[in-house]
Amino acid sequence: MRLTQVSLVATFSLVAGLTTTTVGLAGSVTYADDMAALPLSGYAHLLVDPAHQHVFVSQGAGSTGIVVTDLSGTPVTTIAGEQGATGLALSPDGGTLYAALADGGAIAAIDTATLTETARWSTGAGSSPVSVAVAGGRVWYGYTADGKGGIGSVDPSAPAPAALPQPALSQWTTAPLLATGGDVLAAEEPQGSLSHVATFGVASGTASVKADTLVYGGTATGFAVTGDGTRVLLAAPQQLALRAYRSTDLAAADPAAYFTGGSGSAPGSVAVDTDGTVAVAGTSGVYLYAGTNTLAENHLTLPSGAVAPDGLEWGADGTTLYAVTKDSSGAYRLNVLDAPKLTDTELVLRHPQYAVPTERYTVSGSLSSRGLLPAGASLEVTRDGTALPDTALGADGTFTFTDLRQDEGTYTYQVAYAGDATHRPATASLAVNVAKLPTDVVGTDITSANPGSVVLTGRLMAQLGLGTFPQGTTVQVARRDEATQQTVPLGSVPVDPATLRFTVTDAPGAAGSFTYVFTYAGDATHQPSESGMSIVVAPYAPALTLSAPATAVRGSALSFGGKLGDGPYAAGRTVTVSRKDAAHSTPLTWTTPVAADGTITVKDTPDIGGANTYTVTYPGDASHRAATALATVQVSRAATALTVTSSASSYAYGATATVTAHLGTTYNGRTVSIHATPYGGAKTLVTTGTVDAYGNLRTTYKVTRNTTFTASFAGDHRYAPATATRAVNGYVKIATALGGYYTSTMYSGITYRVFHKTVKPTATATVTPNKAGQCERFQVQQYYSGAWHTLTTSGCYALSSTSSAKAQLSLTNALNQKFRVRPKYERSTKDLSNVNTWGGWLYFVVRT
Repeated sequence: MRLTQVSLVATFSLVAGLTTTTVGLAGSVTYADDMAALPLSGYAHLLVDPAHQHVFVSQGAGSTGIVVTDLSGTPVTTIAGEQGATGLALSPDGGTLYAALADGGAIAAIDTATLTETARWSTGAGSSPVSVAVAGGRVWYGYTADGKGGIGSVDPSAPAPAALPQPALSQWTTAPLLATGGDVLAAEEPQGSLSHVATFGVASGTASVKADTLVYGGTATGFAVTGDGTRVLLAAPQQLALRAYRSTDLAAADPAAYFTGGSGSAPGSVAVDTDGTVAVAGTSGVYLYAGTNTLAENHLTLPSGAVAPDGLEWGADGTTLYAVTKDSSGAYRLNVLDAPKLTDTELVLRHPQYAVPTERYTVSGSLSSRGLLPAGASLEVTRDGTALPDTALGADGTFTFTDLRQDEGTYTYQVAYAGDATHRPATASLAVNVAKLPTDVVGTDITSANPGSVVLTGRLMAQLGLGTFPQGTTVQVARRDEATQQTVPLGSVPVDPATLRFTVTDAPGAAGSFTYVFTYAGDATHQPSESGMSIVVAPYAPALTLSAPATAVRGSALSFGGKLGDGPYAAGRTVTVSRKDAAHSTPLTWTTPVAADGTITVKDTPDIGGANTYTVTYPGDASHRAATALATVQVSRAATALTVTSSASSYAYGATATVTAHLGTTYNGRTVSIHATPYGGAKTLVTTGTVDAYGNLRTTYKVTRNTTFTASFAGDHRYAPATATRAVNGYVKIATALGGYYTSTMYSGITYRVFHKTVKPTATATVTPNKAGQCERFQVQQYYSGAWHTLTTSGCYALSSTSSAKAQLSLTNALNQKFRVRPKYERSTKDLSNVNTWGGWLYFVVRT
């Protein structure tokens, strides 16, 4: 695109954009700015008259003339006497320029051929018209009068044209901006952060309201209606984007916004070309949109300054955009953009995944554009200046081309897009290095590693897994003994072309540390490589199994077999056999041969009964580790008699029991152990000792609960172990006391407690150990006729938490009579630790 920026004295041309070696044109176009400023005291509106090759620039309130240039920006004249000219509009035939004179209170009509004023219509004393638009055969204007805004119109075809306010359109607080398109008149005034907008149908020359509401806006400085009258565009610096509304109801159009950059870009100007192209300017430059397309076709930055509010206007040729800019010094310039609709394009080339000699490789790329992609466009391709077949651009903007080189080297490819009626050309270049792929050949897994079998796998790899290896590719393998540094070639192994894996099978015949060396010779597309895999080949760890019987007869021949794994074994190999039994602190030892297949036969005649443990040990050799196995054979022994007795079957609480164990005939062992197991308690050793000449071992034990005594004989060389048990019962301890007596007396050496006849005696029983919750009964007897007779036995009293129970005795006809009472503990069916127990008698008499 070419931009001309003009002042009244000079013209400047576009500076071409830069290209890089890998991409095409940049995404936005920037223009040089060394123009003289336009001679403006201010700026209000820009209008292009293509028929007469003029550009009109009004300067707003306080000015006195309209500046006129030709279409290239060369000054033509200034139309003087146009006080405060602000809004400008052309008649449909282009013959008349209408100007709203804010300081003159009138609408001026200027002949565009002679550039002279031909008529002026007063808008009223004190009025200040600021905008003007032509539609429906009338000239509409927005003005202020008496502190309010209004809309008026002039019928220039009337015999006596006059500016007349339109009362039905006078609901404005300030002079509204006006815009027309497709027989639609739109008006806007600011309402804080919103805008009051109304649309009217004016095809008949009379305005009829279509919509009237508040919309997102602010202080609009750019206001337009599309040529078909369907959309209203509002540029307010308070917004982030140009807003678009339907003219029928002022609801958000689709699209609803055209962005002019990021936050604070302040859209302030808008112009719609006859083809629907929308140009919108803000602080970030000018953005061009193709009608309803929300992706900007172009982004133009103008170093001559920011576009002035309402500073954009399209020419009638469909290609030229005019912009008035203002720089930081306040100087104005006219910018003439003769091809802004040409969309910037950018070419990018991407390296092939890999490029190796003799294999075809693919270069990919993309063409990007702010607008619609030129899908199907032809792209020229060259290599080092030599033309290659063209490639076509895909619908997604991507393309590819392929090439094949026989030799290594660096080749430079260039792709060129010639551009079209709507896209700029672009080129890109890329240097491709064609080289053999580095490779690596490595060991990966070891399946086995022993003297008779080494099996390992490896893999041949190209850099990043690229490239393919042909059928028949092999790897040379050699084995190096790290102890002797001798290398043995093992030949070649095939590489699976699908998995790139290979398998090495070897039998080094000895243990040691080895390195397997893998060598790949390379091919037309792959570099050679070599690596090693170190492994330690350990001796076999043979399993030694024995098949000894579980039992044997003392003094009889015993034979059982065994087997060493991982054969064969050299002649003369032996295993050491040792037998450990109760009679020998040092095991008996001998050797037996190992057959070639590892078979072993153990022979012995055990003369000691009990456990005989056989340990078989192979000391190892150059190819086998040592191995050991054990087998235990129970050798038969004779039985002996063992009994255990006690001095009684039941014992009072804490009484001492005498326990006697008796051992019968034995060979060389006369030791017996006696254990006691109280109910609910642990089994404990009471004594261990040698029986006397009669075969007896005695001990004592205090019984507090039901107890089982166990006598045990550990056995000896010829007699087997034996055990015997004896169970005894244990009574509880009961402490009994009488309560309520006042003295004591003696009868026949027995102490009697003495009670008054009015007192009811109490009897308390306390049981040890604690039997809380279990049963206690009381039995009462009376002495008469020379004997004791039972009067009563109470029901069950539950023992308290302290294991006590108390009963109150009620006696009749008891005066001067003798009585006695005793308690009885009755165990719970769930408590087997003690048996039922009677307590001792307590004696008492009753007196007055």
